[in-house]
Amino acid sequence: MRKWLCVAALLALPLVVYWPTITHEYGFRDDYSTLREAHERPGWLMQLTTSSGRPVYGALLQASLSEVDQVAELTMLRALSALLAGVVGVLLWRQLRRSGWSELQAGAVGVGVMLLPGMQVVVGWAIAWPIAVALIVALLGFLLVERGMHNAGRLGPVCVAAGTALYFIAGLTYQTSALFAIVPIAAALLLRPETTARNDAQWIIVHIGTVFAALFAGFLVMNLVFTEGGVQEMARMRIEPHPFIKLLWFARNPLPNSIALFALRDMLATPPWFWIVFAGVVAIIVLGFFYGASTAQQRLRWLFVALLLPFVAHSVSLAASSQAIGYRTLLPLAGLYLVLAMFGLRAIVARFRLPRLAESGALAAVLVTAAVLAWHNASTLIAEPQGNEWALIEAAASRMQLTSETRVYLIRPSMESRSTQRVYADEYGSLTSDADWAAKEMFKAAIRERFPDGLPAGMDYLLTTGFGPPPPVGYDLVVDLRELKHMGERAPAETTAAER
Repeated sequence: MRKWLCVAALLALPLVVYWPTITHEYGFRDDYSTLREAHERPGWLMQLTTSSGRPVYGALLQASLSEVDQVAELTMLRALSALLAGVVGVLLWRQLRRSGWSELQAGAVGVGVMLLPGMQVVVGWAIAWPIAVALIVALLGFLLVERGMHNAGRLGPVCVAAGTALYFIAGLTYQTSALFAIVPIAAALLLRPETTARNDAQWIIVHIGTVFAALFAGFLVMNLVFTEGGVQEMARMRIEPHPFIKLLWFARNPLPNSIALFALRDMLATPPWFWIVFAGVVAIIVLGFFYGASTAQQRLRWLFVALLLPFVAHSVSLAASSQAIGYRTLLPLAGLYLVLAMFGLRAIVARFRLPRLAESGALAAVLVTAAVLAWHNASTLIAEPQGNEWALIEAAASRMQLTSETRVYLIRPSMESRSTQRVYADEYGSLTSDADWAAKEMFKAAIRERFPDGLPAGMDYLLTTGFGPPPPVGYDLVVDLRELKHMGERAPAETTAAER
């Protein structure tokens, strides 16, 4: 009964934390265009995602979005993401318990992963739900490989091969998610029973080797597709030509963002408490080496996990020619540092013989704070500002008076007109309607909801966007999206030709 209660709590937690985000009516950037294309251009999503080496992602999107007709129904995909995040937490908790972690520590890691900024983005961005699927597939892949290594019979190689196949599928869904296997690998290695260095090396080579073998196989398959002319390759699929510049980028962006765990970076002005949290996590991780690694073998394991595995956990992004700093690519790396921080806390508790109540209290304080931050960040920096943009455009589309050639002009907002103070990358506090294509997709979505059977016969509209005001004449409807900055203070600023 206790085990099932833990499972139920882990599954329910992300639904509770992210409920305001899940139920808010909005779309986020590609949500609008992807929703339209799933209905109007069947098969296009497969081509689009395949060009980035993610055909499984496209298949999952096509299958899910074919059941979604309106922006309000994107709630179902966000709810699915939250449920899948709960499954990720359950699988991690189960695996860490098997690896020797206490139930409290394993549960804390499972909960912590569900609250990381990367998971907030996966839940808040409707079309990102396949990323959570890839995380689950990667965890199942590790489970099979680990089981195969402990099985001396014929079933052993079969399990390893099956685990490698799951890594292959995870990589073709979202490459960085396949690397999430590094999280249970690190957790298991840190608490492995004492054995020979050769045995450790073999264990590491098999686990990491199967992940890389699967990713390399996926890379070869996709290159074959590209060379055969089936799909145009995107630039991000090419290998990074400047490795030293990429390492500097890694040290300045993904590394500190991941080590800070639940603290959120700000692209314009990173708050001091971000670096305070960063320093605190680093201190706890280092104490794990001094207090938790008591033998030469344990110290070697810790050094391998802390100094080498971070490059493995972010290897796909390091190898790719793009410099994506979004949190959705940091889940393997952030999960790795979460395990290291938990190992450090475990070592501190053992070193000073702290009572279980003190450990429980410390973990509860951290996780409650993380849950509040996850709820706040996802709601106020993703759902609400994106909902403001959608509300402006939906209101304009609903009141537009159609003629045979209605002319509409959208004044797009710049970052100075955003409705949030904080912003990071294309995720937190960012805008959707600042891009011409995205603003047009939003308006098209609003029109489709107003006229689900298509525009009335003989009616049509011409949509134009720009950052500045339109010419003084010639437009029947002007929508000023710069009013986002004042959302909640006054009604949307839209004017019709008659009012002017």
